[in-house]
Amino acid sequence: MERLMRLRIPELYHARRMTAYAVARASKGRISLSTAYRLHRANGKFDRVSSSFLSALCDVLKVRPGDLFERTASRGRRGK
Repeated sequence: MERLMRLRIPELYHARRMTAYAVARASKGRISLSTAYRLHRANGKFDRVSSSFLSALCDVLKVRPGDLFERTASRGRRGK
């Protein structure tokens, strides 16, 4: 069984009343607008993220790394 994780981007943007544009701008070039928007639209689903990207998100959203993630339901290997 594979445990899935998701970034809590939609909830965090909403709680801070920020748009993808505001996040990208506040990051001062560390997060591109397309990345900020894509993560919001993808409902937090991701394949890989770098530590520098996570650091930028934490700085902009004023959260700790653990606040960014949520564990989702498990799925079997066939569900891939």
